[in-house]
Amino acid sequence: MVQIVIVEDELIIAEDVSNMLTRKGYEVMGIAMDYDEAIAVLKVNKPDLILLDVNLNSKKDGIDLANTINEFYGIPFIFTTSYSDSATLERAKKSNPINYLVKPFKEEQLFTAIEIALHKLANQDKKEVETTKSDEALVIKDALFIKDKFKYTKLIINEILWIKSDGNYLEIQTTQKEELIRATLSNFIERLKSDTFFRTHKSYIINLDFLTKIETNCVYIQNTKIPISKNYHDELVKKLNIL
Repeated sequence: MVQIVIVEDELIIAEDVSNMLTRKGYEVMGIAMDYDEAIAVLKVNKPDLILLDVNLNSKKDGIDLANTINEFYGIPFIFTTSYSDSATLERAKKSNPINYLVKPFKEEQLFTAIEIALHKLANQDKKEVETTKSDEALVIKDALFIKDKFKYTKLIINEILWIKSDGNYLEIQTTQKEELIRATLSNFIERLKSDTFFRTHKSYIINLDFLTKIETNCVYIQNTKIPISKNYHDELVKKLNIL
């Protein structure tokens, strides 16, 4: 699941936001109330996203923390703020937040801000990330973020075992679980951009890192039998340099 750290100096607000996120299936990795607590959390956790209050009751505020995050951690953050003065906004903009959320905010506004943030991440570097045409999934660096209403479920790409096409849907089997998304197989394999994924059949893509056996009409991913057509079989043999 998508992992988030909350940096908020008002405990009641932090716990309220944490409850909102947890109800929707996000994982809250930690809550910090000031600069030092946030750094302590980030030293042991690397979340996908940080909700960062601009105003923190410490010598260093949220913008100072944002600059440290940019320099040492490289984790995207959404500023949460009730400030509207131009000086604060100008300082905030220079730290390049992925999005803003004005307090007080409702649950729907929170999840919209997270969704917009993830879409921005998925378009920052076209060489590294792409979105599927259906927008049901975002490929961001080494992970796949699958949308389900207001939340995104995170799948680590190198943990995918195989992908099966079923009409307009794809069944994605990982080492941990199975997910279902609306997409086509051809478009999806292009988005993965990895030599470890190989199409064995009109309905299947496999992860070669988990390949255990090749037969004439099938391959095995761990202990699971996956069909392979003749053309793809010959291509796979050539790819693996098998004589």
